Amino acid sequence: MQTQELMALCEEAERLGATEAKVIDVSSVVVEPWVQLKCRFGCPQYGKSKTCPPFAPTYEETRKILGCYSQAILIEGQPPGRDFKEMLLRLEGEATRAGYHKAFVMGAGPCPLCAPAGGGPGVCPEEGPCLIPEKARPAMEACGIDVFQTIRNNGFTVSFLEEKGEYVKYFGLLLLD
Repeated sequence: MQTQELMALCEEAERLGATEAKVIDVSSVVVEPWVQLKCRFGCPQYGKSKTCPPFAPTYEETRKILGCYSQAILIEGQPPGRDFKEMLLRLEGEATRAGYHKAFVMGAGPCPLCAPAGGGPGVCPEEGPCLIPEKARPAMEACGIDVFQTIRNNGFTVSFLEEKGEYVKYFGLLLLD
């Protein structure tokens, strides 16, 4: 059941720049071990970002975490990554202020917060903790979430880019209860 508060959060997401936001049941979120395998053997950011594997929650931990929530908002947006990340964090704050004290957002791709001036993924310190822990959030795929299947399960479409000028769709997941 979608409450007025949840619909207001979806509207706020769109006001903040999301192309679409939809309330979903957390049971529609797919978590699989192979997703983190693709991070480990395919992403140049593996082991370099404090919000990516091996620092992100494992897929087993993610399954347990999702069990603490009953609903979520799936948010579609467009690059650039830092703007999308900031929008997700603002939405998490709005949800917390609306009474969802367990609100937690997951983003897309490597963390952009400590990105160099020219853009790109963030540059975390090799040793020590994250420099901006109050804003750091893991990406869905970093936690073992099959983003493609999850968005398809919830009526969103996604395809691989084929022509110049097409944009990447970013997705975020705001967990609520």
